[in-house]
Amino acid sequence: MKRELSGILVLDKPEGLTSTEALEKVKKFLKVKKAGHGGTLDPIATGVLPIFLNQATKVVQIFLEGDKVYEGLFELGITTDTYDITGEILGRYEVKGVTLEKLKKLAKSFEGEIEQIPPPYSAAKFRGRPLYKYARDGLLIPKEPKKVTIYQFDILDFSNNKATFYLKCSKGTYVRSLIHKLGEILECGAVLVGLKRLQKSIFTIDKALSLDKLKELVEGDLEQIKPYLISLEKALEFLPKIIISEEFAKKVREGKEIPRQTFLSFVKFQKLSITPSEKWLRLIDSHGKLVAIIINPLLEKEKSFISYFRVFRGES
Repeated sequence: MKRELSGILVLDKPEGLTSTEALEKVKKFLKVKKAGHGGTLDPIATGVLPIFLNQATKVVQIFLEGDKVYEGLFELGITTDTYDITGEILGRYEVKGVTLEKLKKLAKSFEGEIEQIPPPYSAAKFRGRPLYKYARDGLLIPKEPKKVTIYQFDILDFSNNKATFYLKCSKGTYVRSLIHKLGEILECGAVLVGLKRLQKSIFTIDKALSLDKLKELVEGDLEQIKPYLISLEKALEFLPKIIISEEFAKKVREGKEIPRQTFLSFVKFQKLSITPSEKWLRLIDSHGKLVAIIINPLLEKEKSFISYFRVFRGES
């Protein structure tokens, strides 16, 4: 039996496509039925879009929680309904007294934990429906602000009312909203003009393939794509690991319940260390094979059994 294509492909998403449209093209090129992407990019944005194929779709949730790194361009003196240059222009304003130094200082004031409201045109949902669908119908649904973290926000250059920037931020951060807020503070408006994601979680732009390169690779032989696929074992190496016995691994693979206290006693007996700072743990068998991803039992004190995030039965 032919083994299914599984693993994680890092795509350099082109401008003009939604993340879902890019995903569908990858599925068509690689002839896979089951796939998902690890973090939405707006059509205006390019760059890192992890694509999870077949068995790898089981771990998407872990990577959705990873931080993000961008470089981009914004323009002062304009406001739009989408907070980026693709939207309907709502106003044009004179830009007065703005310098590179002033922008740099303002950008630094955003660093740390901040509250942010998703833009009206976004994939954030209200009653199960994306906000952009309400906005297209003329309904602007207000959303409660949520906390995000800006680790680094640097303005690199500024001329002709346009500024380039570098940004490192937590999951859930809307770059458009950040730029819109900056424009509000300056009282001249600002819109996002261009954006490239350099990193999402552990995935970086230097490992990314363009759609054209991907198509070229698979036109002759689908096997040519395999060196570019990141295996589950490799992608999850950053998670703390617990090595378990073959008997223990067999129970996990069979989906049997493992008492939380029994597991913690095993960890203590093996003189292993886990802390509440880690949400996910890897269970590895004595041969080094990935058995399962579990939710850290120190975070689920109310539960009697450990929670499997996903169980891996291995490749056939």
